[in-house]
Amino acid sequence: MTENQTVLKTHNRWEQIVFWGIAALLVFAPLSFGAVHVWAYSILEIGVFFLVILYVIGKIAVSGNTEFCWIRTPVNILLICLILLIVLQMIPLPCSWISFISPETYRDKMKLSELTAEANGGWICLAYYLHPLITEGLKLFAYIAMFFLVIHTVRSKRQIDILMYLLIFIGLFEAIYAIYETFSVMPKIWWWKSRVGGARYASGTFIVSNHFAFYMEMILGMTFGFMIAQKKRQKRLIPGLYGFRASFQRWISSFSPESARPKVIFFFFSAVIMGLALLLSASRGGILSISAAMLLMTILFFTKKRYRKYGAMTLCLCLLAMIYGLHVGMDPTLKKFGRTEGLDLRLYTTRTIFPMIHDYPLLGVGWGNFRYVYPRYIPKDAPAGFDGVDAAGYSHNDWIEAGAEIGWLGEGLLFLMFMTYLYRMIRVWYIRRDAHASGIGAGAIAALLSVGFHSYFDFSMHIPANPLTLAAVLGIAYVAVHRKGHGYDESFFYRVRKIPLTLSRRILLTTLSLFFIFTCTFTAGRHFFAEMTCPTEWNSTLNLNREPFLTDMQKAVSINPLNAEYHCKAAELLMKDNILREEYNEPAISSLQKAVQLNPAKGAYWCKLGERYASKRYDAYYYVEKWLPLADQCFDEAIRCEPSNDNMLFRVALYWVWRSRLSSDEMKEEGIQKFQTLFQRSLNIKPKPWKQAAERVWEYYPDDSVLIGIVPPNNEEMMSLVLEWSAEKLRQ
Repeated sequence: MTENQTVLKTHNRWEQIVFWGIAALLVFAPLSFGAVHVWAYSILEIGVFFLVILYVIGKIAVSGNTEFCWIRTPVNILLICLILLIVLQMIPLPCSWISFISPETYRDKMKLSELTAEANGGWICLAYYLHPLITEGLKLFAYIAMFFLVIHTVRSKRQIDILMYLLIFIGLFEAIYAIYETFSVMPKIWWWKSRVGGARYASGTFIVSNHFAFYMEMILGMTFGFMIAQKKRQKRLIPGLYGFRASFQRWISSFSPESARPKVIFFFFSAVIMGLALLLSASRGGILSISAAMLLMTILFFTKKRYRKYGAMTLCLCLLAMIYGLHVGMDPTLKKFGRTEGLDLRLYTTRTIFPMIHDYPLLGVGWGNFRYVYPRYIPKDAPAGFDGVDAAGYSHNDWIEAGAEIGWLGEGLLFLMFMTYLYRMIRVWYIRRDAHASGIGAGAIAALLSVGFHSYFDFSMHIPANPLTLAAVLGIAYVAVHRKGHGYDESFFYRVRKIPLTLSRRILLTTLSLFFIFTCTFTAGRHFFAEMTCPTEWNSTLNLNREPFLTDMQKAVSINPLNAEYHCKAAELLMKDNILREEYNEPAISSLQKAVQLNPAKGAYWCKLGERYASKRYDAYYYVEKWLPLADQCFDEAIRCEPSNDNMLFRVALYWVWRSRLSSDEMKEEGIQKFQTLFQRSLNIKPKPWKQAAERVWEYYPDDSVLIGIVPPNNEEMMSLVLEWSAEKLRQ
């Protein structure tokens, strides 16, 4: 064996390891509850970054190649621009730049410096809160890396088929598992008992049925496409036959060992089962999105010669899934389609996000920061029960939420990526006559159209298993439609940029790549270990310690000091049983100041900091002149951050009842008006705690004229209850 052959064999071994690593991650992602929890998505991130390290070592560091081949997809430049935009949001920039790019961010950061007495040195970040930007940014980098790995390591029809079979079998398992659990007496997802809302909706191994539907849409499209890819050109056994004899011969040859017909039948019925599972998920967005995507694919099939029969087959597939669904029972799905409340609220949320985009039009509030800044934009006249975001902290619109986080510039990049990839795939798909390329290409187009539609009504792209699988699907499809030839003549006609690998370039590329990937891996691992010490993210599938000790909090802070929630929890533990003691209050204030510095958009942090400032009675000299005014400003900032949070309004109103008694007569009247207004807003949203509010006011102002001021206007029932309560108090 020559030296060059040895190097080539080593290189192939590295790529084979990466390839099977990709396959393992595609299996793990959906089966681990959609990788929605910290332990699951951390494994995904670290796994992807580790595969990139192996690829870089095998491709650049140890290979004997004289050049590095970079596949030029139509979205490469756009992906790089998106990464640079997110990096730009996290690096400190001069204040003058921030005031020009985002005046709202500049104003808030200056207010932060004033209230915490922390100088910013003239440099601030565009993002409000770095921790979610980093954690969500790492996920995005992992998805982009998955796309990169797939298109650079899948180099044959055999590898394409392996990944396609893998995705289809995982999708089939998810569908069967979902159907079984839907009709089971004691439904569980692995070891976890769950039934969202008490309804029997199919969800597979995902926590929520809508997220399962999103995954099914992708796999259903790819399954149908792979069925088309099995088409083979049949050779006549006896030449010269026509009419009935020729038809009979074609029918006989369909069941010959070399025929692809059994595979077609298997994939067709697999797609029917997946379609049934999708229907049983009762995801209105998912069902309508896949229907629209299949309709568009039907139109495309009818416009391409020799593929018109697949248009009819597409309609047949949808019809069969619907008929079988009606047979097994679709009552929950049909009932859900009859309700419009949830959809109305989602569309209402979308409308309320646009003022936020208007205030941060160019570069947004920071990737992953939507959930923290949006509460200040919830309208005061919002419908009852409206909190603006899902329990997980996302709006039900991935497209518009992305616009709020990365501005119109980032939104434009995302939309341009979507359209550019779709245009390129359709363009190449039309000129291909190879069934394998056309089938997989059609499946990917259907999958991309479906998830694009669905993302306008849900936040499934925030469930890591979905975007990771989508990245792999798009990579597989791009490679498949650009493949030509068979066996030894197999090649790819995508564009490639060749970079000569001199020794200096080899060292530079290896060093920069490994530094970036090791940094991402370290950051992901740091977040994982900190969350295992003191969980702050929702995790319903593991029994984690929700009431850690102060030492645990301090350990979590030392591991990941950028998480503001750790600092806030540390302050709460310090003040749990030592409300007014200086030796505990001062460290608590320091922790809360750090929390608001890290995340100035969280109203609860400002409220707690205001309470700590108001507790500095041991500093008598500055108490009235400094700490109480600072406390007032902190409470005002809390209300500005969350003006429609009934608990926040109520809490601050309680403070102002006490605070107004410490003011001069003029400021006392102002304080009374303030707590009356806050109580009105709070009780208008949530009337139940009116009695608690009345008791607090009566304690300081036993006067009906002051008490009735807390009742929301035109609420005659509450007015009657408050007056009866005050009359009872007077009789006592």
